Amino acid sequence: MTVPTPRGGTRTEFGDMQLFDPAVPPWPAVETGFRFGLGPTFVFPTATSRSAGQGAWQAGPAVAAVYTGVPGLLAGFLLQNPISFAYTSADRVSQNTLAFQPALLLHLWDSWYLRSADATWVYGWHRHSPTLLPLSLGVGRVIVRPGLPPLNFYVSGQWMVYHQYSPVTPKWSVNFGVTIAFPQFRKDQ
Repeated sequence: MTVPTPRGGTRTEFGDMQLFDPAVPPWPAVETGFRFGLGPTFVFPTATSRSAGQGAWQAGPAVAAVYTGVPGLLAGFLLQNPISFAYTSADRVSQNTLAFQPALLLHLWDSWYLRSADATWVYGWHRHSPTLLPLSLGVGRVIVRPGLPPLNFYVSGQWMVYHQYSPVTPKWSVNFGVTIAFPQFRKDQ
């Protein structure tokens, strides 16, 4: 988390920990190209400072869906709405926030792809709660090597199109990432 300092700068802290676990029905995605999941989402107040976290234990619903019925295209989303039920101190405010993360990946050529999957749109249900609307766009490459795990490298930029009631919000950000796949641990369906 990036938090403001008293002198007008910012510092980086550890924020609250989030966990979601949607259950996916055993319907065959091969026939429809569509998969979805439904389950809980949790937020644990693990921030290293008061300003880096919300100070509230939270739980709520999570829904995820993905469509792969068009060759070379993946479209999906993750929707979460954690609601606070316990607090680390009496002066912490209640939380009820809708978070929507759209994902769109398009195969370009060879092992390269275009992606928009890093932006999370946020809407706070309480009065004067933050509202954020970022957009992201990036490029990635998957490298498959015989006898070694596949690697997925990507870089994407994010632009904050709209924000309200959020005192420290970056206008631009860049994300770098790498994902290592371990297909030997996958259960065949």
